[in-house]
This record gives sequence, structure tokens and C-alpha cells, in this order.
Amino acid sequence: MLARTAEQLFWSGRYLVRAEDTARLLDVTYHRLLEATPAEEASAWAEVLDIVGLADEFARTHDAVTAASVVEFLVLDRANPGSIVVCVERARLNGRGVREHLTVEFWEALNSFHLDMAGRNLAFQLRVQPNDLYRFVRSGVQSVLGTAEGTWTRDDGWRFFMLGVHLERAAATACLLRVRQPRHRPDEVHEWYATLRVTSALSAYRRRYRDLDPAYLLDLLLLSTAMPRSVLFSLRHAEMILREVVDATESTAVRLLGRARAELEFADADELLAAGDVEAFLAKVEQRIRDVANAVAAECFLYRVELDLHEMHVIPGEILEPETAPGAPGGTVGAAGGPVGGAVGGAP
Repeated sequence: MLARTAEQLFWSGRYLVRAEDTARLLDVTYHRLLEATPAEEASAWAEVLDIVGLADEFARTHDAVTAASVVEFLVLDRANPGSIVVCVERARLNGRGVREHLTVEFWEALNSFHLDMAGRNLAFQLRVQPNDLYRFVRSGVQSVLGTAEGTWTRDDGWRFFMLGVHLERAAATACLLRVRQPRHRPDEVHEWYATLRVTSALSAYRRRYRDLDPAYLLDLLLLSTAMPRSVLFSLRHAEMILREVVDATESTAVRLLGRARAELEFADADELLAAGDVEAFLAKVEQRIRDVANAVAAECFLYRVELDLHEMHVIPGEILEPETAPGAPGGTVGAAGGPVGGAVGGAP
């Protein structure tokens, strides 16, 4: 597969998951703050910016952290490459550029989702009924990912798309746990539930555990091999996919990903808590994922270097027409680049 094609598919997967994760986070925060004090509200929205890795980007363009400003920044702001509207647009743009590698059903689902969002008065919905908009985004992304799962031949195109999906999920869950770890106190039940709802893990937690225990939370969201949004689950699947698209015996990306996966497989939640450095451990996990993403970009996309996950350093550029685009490795179409915040690898 051409390097440019692989990169666009990889980023379509990342953008879709990022849009869904942002909608989940905003929805849960909106509901748990309905009866909060102004001080609690400001703290919670600042935390949201930390989780998505865009606190510095927000501070450069806004004077104060308020519910309205954060929501507009993360949903509508086209100058923010991590906003929901931009993520959905770029997922569709990248998909359009490689349509010959997509199934008809997948492209229709992705294109319809984008058109449905473009046809909505998003600003009005955010003012009147934001939870309906967040539900629409979640459902739209899930529909696209479900269509990919059910219609796409397991070829290299599907592999690069799903590699992006799993790396994004792993990084998002690790960052969520790190930022929210101090809030998981025995008397703050709503904080536990908020973390679990963002990761769609509340029902699983209730079925599996009886008490609110920090070790149980880490066991489910960090170390579980059965929970779809756990860090270990995502890294396992990312490694299986990566081994099918590169030479595992010579791949730095496979070695780094295997090390990160093994570190979690042999970790113990109680031991992590006893050591008292859970946040430092989670920060190291995030760094491991960044290292993997850098290696994947260097090995598979050729012309992307020094890339970052939760602090995007390469702005997704427009896909140029073949007649005017500069040549890229593998004879593919090039893309422009520049600084942004919140993703892995060089974003096309």
C-alpha cells in the first residue's frame, strides 16, 4: 500500500475516535455539572481541556475557562484542529481521498455522517439541547465504525484504519485516568461514575465489582483484556494489526508496542497503588504510546517525524488535487503541515 494512502486511512480512524471521545467527555461533564457551584464548574471544564490535551491552545485564544467557551472551542471552533466539526470533516476528507480502498457502505456511512452534521445548526443545539448533539456524534461515529467492522475486507487498508482507532483509544483512556486519578475518592461517587461513563464502562464495572475501589478501576480501564476501551485491550489489538503490516523482526514500532503491552500485562493494580505513583505510571504509558506513534509514522508514512499524540504538532492539511500536489513517498499526493494539538503521528 502507498504510504500516503496508509496515512490517510490511519488518520480517518484517529479523527473519528477523537470526535466520539470528545463528545462523550462533554456529555458526561455537562450532566454532572447541572447542580455544581461556579467554582466546581470552572475546575471541571479546565480538566476537560487537560484530558483532550488542548489547555495551552485554549489559553492562547481565550481569557477565561467557562462552560460556553470550552464547549464552543471543542465542538465548533474551526481554528481548533481538535474540535469535533474539524475531526469529522477531516475524517471524511481523508476517506474521500482513498475511496477506492473503502467499501461502498463504509463511504456512504462516513459521508452521510459528515453531511448530517454539516446540515445541523450546531450552535443552536449547543444552547438548547447539547446532549442531543453529543448523542448524535457518538451514534454517528459508532455507525461508521460498525460499518467498517461489518463490510471491510481485512486488508492493509482496514489494518491501518483500525491501527489509528486502537492507538487513539489507548491514549485517550490513559490520559483520562491520569488526569482524573485524584478525583477518585471514596466519598465522590459521582466522580467515579463520570470516569466510567466517559469510557462506556459503568455497566461492566457494576457487573464485575461490588465496591468503589481504585484498584478495580485501574484493573478495568487500564489492565483489562476484555474491556474494549481499556488501554491494554487497545494496545493488544494495535500490536496484532501492526505485526501484519510491517516486518516484525526489524520493526522498531512493533518492539516499542510489544514492550508497552507487556508492561501492562504484567502490571498489578494493587501494586501500582501501593507504590503511590499511579499518575507517573500513566504518564509513562502515554509516552510509550507516543513513541509507538512516532515509530509507525517513520516506518510507514516515511516523511513524518517528531510527532506527538495529545499535543499535535502537525496540522492536518488539505488533500491536494494530483495535478497540483507535490509528489510524496510512494508516488502519493502530498499534504501541507503546521502546528496543532491532540493527535498521534503526522496528520494528513
